[in-house]
Order: sequence, then C-alpha cells, then structure tokens
Amino acid sequence: MRTKLFLSLRGKFIILFALLITVPFFISGWITYYQYISNVEEDSRRYTSQIIEQVHINLDRYMKDMDRITMAPYYNQNVMNILRKHPKQSNSEFVTSDEYSKMNLMISSLTFDRSEIRSILIFALDGNLFSNLETTVDRYWEASSNPWMADVEKGDGSIVILPPHDAGYYLDGTEKVISIARVVREISTNEYLGIVKVDLTEMGFKSLLDSTNYNSKSQIYISDRKGDVIYPIDGMDMDNSLSLKAINDSNEHISAKVSSEFTGMQVTGFIPKSEVTAGARKLVKSTIIVSVISMLVAYLLAVVASSSLVKPIRHLQKKMKKVQMGDFGERAEVASNDEIGHLTGGFNMMVTEIERLIKEVYESKLREKDAQLSTLESQINPHFIYNTLESINLMALESNHPKLSSVVVSLGRLLRFTVDKDERLVYLKDELLFVESYIQIQSYRLGGQLQMELDVDMGHEEYLVPKLMLQPLIENVIEHAMEDNPVIVRIATYVEEDHFVITISDDGKGISEERMRQVEAHIYKESNEHGARDGFGFKKKGFALRNVHWRIRLLFGAAYGLFLDKTDRQGTHFIVKIPLQWEGE
Repeated sequence: MRTKLFLSLRGKFIILFALLITVPFFISGWITYYQYISNVEEDSRRYTSQIIEQVHINLDRYMKDMDRITMAPYYNQNVMNILRKHPKQSNSEFVTSDEYSKMNLMISSLTFDRSEIRSILIFALDGNLFSNLETTVDRYWEASSNPWMADVEKGDGSIVILPPHDAGYYLDGTEKVISIARVVREISTNEYLGIVKVDLTEMGFKSLLDSTNYNSKSQIYISDRKGDVIYPIDGMDMDNSLSLKAINDSNEHISAKVSSEFTGMQVTGFIPKSEVTAGARKLVKSTIIVSVISMLVAYLLAVVASSSLVKPIRHLQKKMKKVQMGDFGERAEVASNDEIGHLTGGFNMMVTEIERLIKEVYESKLREKDAQLSTLESQINPHFIYNTLESINLMALESNHPKLSSVVVSLGRLLRFTVDKDERLVYLKDELLFVESYIQIQSYRLGGQLQMELDVDMGHEEYLVPKLMLQPLIENVIEHAMEDNPVIVRIATYVEEDHFVITISDDGKGISEERMRQVEAHIYKESNEHGARDGFGFKKKGFALRNVHWRIRLLFGAAYGLFLDKTDRQGTHFIVKIPLQWEGE
C-alpha cells in the first residue's frame, strides 16, 4: 500500500516560493546564455568565412603559378628534344651528360628561390628520370612504384593535383608529398612524351595561411575534387573523405568552405565551438556564483515570509486540537480581517454550534435508548420460535409425517433467513435456498402443482444479489399463473459483460399484451399514489414487483432493475439485471 507523503503548509509555502524564485531565474538565464552563444557563434562563422575566402584567393593564385611552372617544358626546345629521343623503353637510349645538364639547367631555373618546392621531376617514357635533386632521386622510374601516374594520364595534359602520396623515386625514403603534375605532349601531333611533376612541401600551403589572420585554434583543410585531403599532409587520418565530412556535419564545430573554379579544390575551415564559447562559459560561472548568492538570500526571505503566513494558521490548529479532544469551550482569537481572520471567526461559530448540537443529540440518544429498551422487552425471542419449530419437527417425525417435517424445516429456514441476516446483499446460493424452501411450503399447500427448475452455473452462486429479491416473483407466479394446472418455475443465470442477469419464467397461462403494458406502467411508476405505509405483516396487492424493481434501482442505479421479457413464448418471463459483484467488492 502506497503511503502518502505528508508536507506541512509551511513546507508547501517554502517550496512554492522556491519555485517562483528558481524557475524564472533558470528560464531567463538559459535564454540569455543561448542568445549570447548564438551571437558569438554567428560572429565566429562570419570571421571563418572571411578567412577561408582569403585562403581561397591565395590558393588560386598559387595554383596558377604552379600551372605556369608545369608548362615550362613546352617553352624549352632542349627539353622537348630530349623527351622526343626517349619515347619508349624498347627503343631507349642512354642519357648523355649533355642532356642531364640541359635538363638541370631548366629545372634549376624554375626552383631558384622557391623553398616550398621540394623538387621538379620530368619523367621520360623510356624510364629515365630527370630532377634537380640528382643525389637523392633515382634516375630511373617504374610504373608499378608510381601508381599516381594513372591519375595524371587521365588528366590528358591538364593540371592534376595529387593528394599526399608515397614517392617511390626518393632514395632517402621521404615522407608523403603533395604534387602538381601534367602530361607533356608533342604540340603538333599530340604525341605522349612524358610527365612533368612538382613535389611541394607543406611550407607553400602554410604560407597561404600565414598571410591571413586566422585563429591559432582554427583548423583549415585543403582537399581535391574527390574530397581527399591535400593539406595538412599528416594533420588527420584521411584515407578517405569520411572523417572530414564527419567534422563538417558535426554540431561541435563551426565550419565554412569554398570551392575553386580553377582547380576544383575545396578550402574548409573549422573552429571548435568549445573555443568560441570559452569566454561565455567564464561569464556563466561568474553569473552563477552571483545568482546562487542572490537565491540563497531570496530563500531565506521566503522562509521568514512562510513562517509569518503560517503562524495564525498554527494558532488556529492548536485550538482545533483542543476542540478535538473534547474541550468545546475553547475559542480562537481573531487577530486580522483577512481570509485567515474570517476562517477563525467561522471556526468559533462552528464550535458554538457543535456544542449546542451535542447537547441536543445526547438528550435525543437517551430518549432513543429508553424506547429501544421498551421495544426489546416486548419482542419475542427468535430462538424460542426456532426451538418450538424443532420440537414440532421431532413430533412430526415420531408420528411418521415426513411431509409435515419437511414443511416445518423449510419454514425454519425462511424464518432464520429473514431474521438472522440483516445484510442488504446475500449470496445467490442463500437466496436460492430461501426460494427453494418457500416453493416447498407452497407446493405442499397446492398439492404438488408448483415445481422449480434451476439452470445456474456453480460459479454464479457466489455472486451477491439483493436479499428477498426472487420470492416476490415466485409469489406472482402463484397468484397469476396457476389455474388448477401444474406450473414449473425456471430460474436461470448468465453474465453479460459486467452485468449479472437472472431470468424467472413459468409455463403458466401468461398475460395479454394489454395486461403487460399495465404491469410495466405500474412497476416503473415512481410515486406511490396510494400513500399507504409499509409495515410488518402489512401486505399490499400489486406492489411486490414494483418494490423489487425500485429496490434494485436504489441499490445499483437507473441502469438496473426488473424487466418483462416480451416474447411469444408460453408463460410469463421476468429478467433481473444487476451489476456483477461478489464478497469484498
């Protein structure tokens, strides 16, 4: 069983004041904090977009410079002639020192004062490799060690940006490099002559960021058309573009990006929201400290106010406890003209009236007890009647009169049921036993022409029914259905949803349709036009069925009662409808 939590009125006032103080504070504080954070994030988003736009402009300028470098072989006749002499591996020729010198002269002129360029390489189709780093770069290349060549060849002479990749031609096993490359073709015939490739260090891309005022907490990534990260080279694990996309879609970062129409490269910038809102969090901490102190003061004032409000109520409560203990001469002092003062005045008037009523009721109870004693003295002891009937039963058995004995036993059951049980509701099995005893007596009187049949489920016998509900219906059968012919009374039960239905029918002569309407009008009429008063042993003709119906309605409501079954079957058929209930309900 769940116990209810008791809370005093003072405690309720304190809780109410605390809610009135705390809830508005948290709502206003949250709205202010959220608005402030939104403004800070919006400013950071605009700032990031401006930085990314600057990086984008610088990147386009830088890529156009790299494009011009990769176009240099077309403007150097010596380079083009050397590539024409080494078209295929099957017809390859040894590279002369003069060819190396001419190639190095052109490459060195392009890398002069360009520290961000690690090396410029020209790949001849016969496997020879020319570079400005002769001592650290292999002079021969193999396609199997350089899978990036397939992407360059697909570019068909256009500039191709290669994301960080392994360069198999460095002898020192260098780390991954970012490269710009293109296919070199014969201008007149478009014949494939070789590949020019520029390997870059991170310095060139870093210089693009240094030229802007980007936040040191910001993260800027440069990716190619496919989304592969080009810069930074080892800034994050970028085997594919999924992690970059995850950051871009994350709610934990403020991001901005822009794409280059010239190269198709994307510049994406991120600023962690935690960095942007760091100042806001500091402000919130200071605000919380001040607010907590203010709320503690407000709570203290709430406790004082609640005590002041509850004080007159507690005074009245003490007076009520004294009255509860029987001291009806106690009165409470009216100290104010507000609602509590009116309540106190009403309490004083109520105590005065209760004191007067107690005196009246006490005197009335004394008179009532005297009347009850007089009544008890005049009543016959029911046990004397039971003992007398038992003596008659023994005499009938000794005189060999079993039928008379049976009638006496049945009469004893009737008397015991009506006298001993004061309950309004009884078990159906007890009611049926009473009816059976009643029919047994009447059958003896009528010469065995009245019989009873039961169609009652054993489980239905434990349901509760109004006491003495069925006997008036059996009496109605005796008075109206029998004409010197045997009659069988059938009692059946069934359950319909949450209703318990009892049918009482007979195979007698039945009643006409006009008589049925008269009976219904009499049963369902509310007023007692005869104005006769019921009393013990006083019998009113025609009122038995009506009394059964209205007893059921008074007990259970207008949806229940006694109803006539209007069918063409022989005899009269009544239906009793009551709610389904059993002991303890």
